[in-house]
Amino acid sequence: MLLISNSSLYEAALAFPYYIFPNFTDTDVFNGIFNATTTTTNDTDLSNFYMEGDDLAYTLRYGILGSALLSVAYGLICIVGVCGNVAVVVVVARSPTMRSPTNLFIANLAVADILVNILCLPFTLIGNLFPAWILGIFFCKTVSYLQGVSVSASVNTLTAISLERMAAINFPFLSGSMTQTKYKFAVIVIWFVALTINLPWLFVFTLEPLGPNTLAKVCIELWPTQQSGDWYFLIANLFICYLGPLIVISVCYVIIWKRVSNRGLPHEIVVNRKNDVYTKSKVKVLKMILVVVITFALSWLPLYALCCFIKFFWTPREDNVHISEKIVIALPICQWLGAANSCVNPILYAFLNRKFRVGFKGIIRKNTRSLSLQDLEIREVNPRRGTKMKSCKNGLNGKAVAVAGTASSDDYSYFIRKQLIIEAL
Repeated sequence: MLLISNSSLYEAALAFPYYIFPNFTDTDVFNGIFNATTTTTNDTDLSNFYMEGDDLAYTLRYGILGSALLSVAYGLICIVGVCGNVAVVVVVARSPTMRSPTNLFIANLAVADILVNILCLPFTLIGNLFPAWILGIFFCKTVSYLQGVSVSASVNTLTAISLERMAAINFPFLSGSMTQTKYKFAVIVIWFVALTINLPWLFVFTLEPLGPNTLAKVCIELWPTQQSGDWYFLIANLFICYLGPLIVISVCYVIIWKRVSNRGLPHEIVVNRKNDVYTKSKVKVLKMILVVVITFALSWLPLYALCCFIKFFWTPREDNVHISEKIVIALPICQWLGAANSCVNPILYAFLNRKFRVGFKGIIRKNTRSLSLQDLEIREVNPRRGTKMKSCKNGLNGKAVAVAGTASSDDYSYFIRKQLIIEAL
């Protein structure tokens, strides 16, 4: 009997919690999961089980109906995610006025999410549908690595966006010193980290026979020791790619909300804060905070929780086969929820943004003028002289700002910049 490692295949495959983690090769896993449908209880019977042929390895794991439902669910997320993120990239690329530092991060997020949808979802679906890996050793290694890179880049970009917004709110006048060159450097760092932190996948992922008497193989990760794989999961996957970014994102948005809530406005400009655009902006910021943090956390929580349970709390045995069956059902659902975050990102960071909506309309109408955002105007209310509109270039992302009356130029400049920063959230 081939001994893969002391850990079960689930423990090996799920150490990387982003894509497919096929299949069942370890004797204990077979006994634990398939005992409900076979009387296999020892190595001899298990060998006979393998000798039934390779057909079992290429049989749909969830049947025709279950496989069809999974295919539709994964396909829908893939199509919506690719289309939405491509639209974000096109808007930023076609409109010079959209190439602000924040939008560069959003475009980078869209690129990473496109890779997630292209590299993760199709291969995840294939790996979940069939017990055997059917794509060969090259794709076993490269797909595993590139999936890790794309997901890491996506998560790190979310963190970078949160840090950039926090800096813009706390240091509104200094934030302008962050040039596009510096933001491009940050993007390079994001991808460098993603490319390097996932390098182990190129070496540990390999093909192993499904059993001693079958030609079918599975793509799994084989670490020198179980402890090394566990530590890599805890540090590189769980903390760097989930808990760490979640903590940073949460802290950033809490700081943003506190800063926005505590800042007072010049009395000359606003008398009734309840009716002021600033009050509405605060509500918008709060909603965005809740949506971003909760969506990010909930999308990945089921998969990481399942991975932790399998690696550290679950032991495949004949007396807990019902748990094994539930894991087999829960795994593709949890993977789908995690990948769905890449489909939701364009909605959170782009489709709820007025500038991007104008850009999307321009793409649909094929009207290049619609992509020019320089003529967008913001209506402000002067409590002493009523509403007065005047388009003027203020140097802040090409926006035109309505000039309203009698407030001092310094206070008004501060207020306008603050308004534009908050609106950019």
